[in-house]
Amino acid sequence: MSSFIVLADGAASAALPVFVAQTGTSAPAPAPAPATASGTDLGAPQPSFLGSMALPLLILGVMFIFFIGPQSKRAKQQQKLIAELTNGDNVVTSSGIYGTIVGVKPDRFVLEISKGVRIEINRANVEMRAPDPNAVVDDKKA
Repeated sequence: MSSFIVLADGAASAALPVFVAQTGTSAPAPAPAPATASGTDLGAPQPSFLGSMALPLLILGVMFIFFIGPQSKRAKQQQKLIAELTNGDNVVTSSGIYGTIVGVKPDRFVLEISKGVRIEINRANVEMRAPDPNAVVDDKKA
């Protein structure tokens, strides 16, 4: 049994069949969409796990080479410097204060920054060894 749809302008259209609810028949299932060149073809070979992970692994490798490696090397050098410091060494703190170590405690150094002026700093705040203030600098070689 088929029916006609009456359009807004009053004309009837036989191109669209309407299924009547009393007949008990259901509408036909839509046909599956054909595979297109946009990547829905199921027969195409899938990339391998290694191929899909190559770029992220490369990025991690570059990050290690440029960031993590040099940072860990610098930290080891800093720990070695702090372990080697003794009384009489001239140092520069991370805040830019020059001084001479006059006391070594387990967690800090005692620095003399001027004659009779001593401060205590955390070991981690020693940035580097300072050049000897009594050394003669020859400006003509520069």
